[in-house]
Amino acid sequence: MLEIEKNIFTFPIPLPGSPLKVLNCCVIKGEDRNLMIDVGFNSPEGHKAMLEAFEELGLSMSNTDIFLTHLHADHTGLVQQLKKDCGKIFISEPDAIHVELNGDRDYWIDYFKKQDHMGWPKGISFHYRDHPAWVDGNQTEIELTIAKEGDMFSYGGYNLEAIDFRGHTPGQLGLFDREKGLLFCGDHILSKITPNINLWYFDLDYLGLFLENLRKVKTLDVKRLLCGHRSTVEDVHLRVDQLLAHHERRLNRTLEILASGKTTVYDVAIDMDWDYGGGQFLDFPVEQKWFASNEMFAHLEHLRYTGKVDYTIDPHDRLTYHYKII
Repeated sequence: MLEIEKNIFTFPIPLPGSPLKVLNCCVIKGEDRNLMIDVGFNSPEGHKAMLEAFEELGLSMSNTDIFLTHLHADHTGLVQQLKKDCGKIFISEPDAIHVELNGDRDYWIDYFKKQDHMGWPKGISFHYRDHPAWVDGNQTEIELTIAKEGDMFSYGGYNLEAIDFRGHTPGQLGLFDREKGLLFCGDHILSKITPNINLWYFDLDYLGLFLENLRKVKTLDVKRLLCGHRSTVEDVHLRVDQLLAHHERRLNRTLEILASGKTTVYDVAIDMDWDYGGGQFLDFPVEQKWFASNEMFAHLEHLRYTGKVDYTIDPHDRLTYHYKII
C-alpha cells in the first residue's frame, strides 16, 4: 500500500496468468465517499487483495464508487464480485456495451469473425472461451453509470475531469485534475510497453484516435501520471514521443511488407518486427497471435483511412481482406 498523494492510495491487484502480472489500483479517500479507479480480473486472488486493501485503509465498499477507465477485463472483471456492495460504477457508453455483453455468446461469435477477415489459416483458431476477457471478465447483468468527456468527479479534495482517450478501446476515459496536474490514464500511456491497439469495428480509425489522443496529452499540464500497469512514467512528453515514433516505425514497416507482396493481415503480421517472445510471430502462443493480428489489422486500417492502402476481397473467398498499396 502506497500513499502517492494526500488521500490517494495505490496497491497491486494480481492478474493471474497475465504477462502484465498486476493492475495498479488506485483509491481516492474522501470524507463521505471514496472513488476507486479500476478493479482487476474477476478472480479470487484479485478479490482477496481488494478486500485486504480496503481493510488496511479502513474503508467500506458501501460508500465507494468505481470509475472504470476502459472495458478490458483486467480493469473491469472484479465488478461482478463488487457490484452488490459498492456505489455507482462509472464507465463510458462505448465500453459499457462490451462489459454488459461480455457473457453473451452471440456477441463473442460475431467478434471472432475477424479471424476470417484477417486470413487466419484454417488449421489455427483461437476460441472466444479461451480469451482472457471471457475467462476473467464480468459474466452477469450489471448496472453501469455512463460517463463522458467533460464530466467532473470530486472526491477527497480532487476535482477530476473525464478526458477522452479513445483508441486502446472504443471509449477509454482518463481522469485529470487540472489544478494539481494529476492524470489517471488507464492504459493510454504505459512505461516500457506499448498499449495494444485493436481493430474493434470498421467504423473508426482506432489507431488514428489513439495517436490523436496521445498528442492531446502533450497539451495538458501533467505533473504526475498514474498508469494502469508497470512503473511510473517520469517524463510524460518523452514517453508520448516514444509511443508516436513506435507506431510511425510500425506503419512504415507495414508498407514495406505490403510492397514485398504480402496481402493478408495474418501474413503481414508474420513479417512484422515484434517486441514480444523473441519477435517471431509464428512462435507466439495462439492468444498472442490474436492480439498481434488485431494490432496489425488496426495499422492496416489506419493506412487505409489515410489513403495509403486499400483492400479487395477475393471473389472465391468473400471473407478475407487483401491489402495493397495504392
